[in-house]
Amino acid sequence: MNEIEARKAPRDKGGREGGARKRRETRWLEILDAAATVFHEKGYSAATLQDIADKVGMLKGSLYYYIKTKPDLLESLLVQVHEDGLAMVQASASVQGNPLDKLAAIFRAYIDYIIENQTKSAIYIHEVQRLPAQHRNRILRDHALRNEIQALIEAGQAESLVLGDLDPRLTAQVLLSGLNSIYQWYRSDRKRPKGTLIDHIVRTTLRGIASSRGLDHLEPSRPIAG
Repeated sequence: MNEIEARKAPRDKGGREGGARKRRETRWLEILDAAATVFHEKGYSAATLQDIADKVGMLKGSLYYYIKTKPDLLESLLVQVHEDGLAMVQASASVQGNPLDKLAAIFRAYIDYIIENQTKSAIYIHEVQRLPAQHRNRILRDHALRNEIQALIEAGQAESLVLGDLDPRLTAQVLLSGLNSIYQWYRSDRKRPKGTLIDHIVRTTLRGIASSRGLDHLEPSRPIAG
């Protein structure tokens, strides 16, 4: 559990740990998953804590051991999505290779996270503006992902792998905006497996910024790392 989640979860007043704590954390994750589903199906404004309690299969009063209000729950959910997605992407940046290889690995991880967490991704993008300003800004002003991509674009330009006339910061923002839209249209398709789709998106995304030298690196004979 992250810092906010731990603050919202009940305290172990008796000092009991182990199984009880694990059950509590598991229950908390179930509540967050249920909240994402209910917010997505009904919309945040129409959704109630009773709806979420029903989804989890618990009494509404039991929710108050974990959160005080519906906005508390939304905040915890959005922070979870933000931190989980960022952790997955940052871990992927450690791949060996040149800047295009690292960008490919980051994009693969990011796309995979969005696909595997479509509902939560939708809530994150659509509902973040509902948070109180200080909490909203804490998320929106965390540009760690964009900064990582920007730095790799700059490194790619230094190695003549990325078009030199691109604005690195703007390019990073444009690329992320495009990837963020995947949750809107992605549907599971047996004829187009997830891995094939990710390969296609990564390759076309990188071809849009690659220099002629970078394009040589992206030829089918040299698969994108990651």
